[in-house]
Amino acid sequence: MSQISPDTRLVKVGDEVAYRWILTPVERTHIASLLDVDASAITTEGNIMVGDRVCCKSCGKRSGLDDLVHNALSIGVHCKDFMLDVLINGPKADSPAHPLSCSTCGETYEELFLWAGHPNDPWF
Repeated sequence: MSQISPDTRLVKVGDEVAYRWILTPVERTHIASLLDVDASAITTEGNIMVGDRVCCKSCGKRSGLDDLVHNALSIGVHCKDFMLDVLINGPKADSPAHPLSCSTCGETYEELFLWAGHPNDPWF
């Protein structure tokens, strides 16, 4: 198995291995600025994904929860209040795998991203 990112932990979701992306202080601050809230309002400690974080081929930023928030807001699929609620209470429904763009430079990551588990599973 290849080495996982330093801010990622392997976890079990049902019978599957998943990747817990630990929310970094930089990501927390970035998300707070995107949602126009104080960083203390972002209470989640991370999220659980099917794959590990990846590096942006353009700027080197590692994929993170801040990219997910940025993408949802920038394409208008979710509002700020909804995103904050998800960060506090977890996902509301299954989400299909989807492309993700780097919130720093806009480059699309090569991988598709998918939440692990189901909405009723603990995700942080």
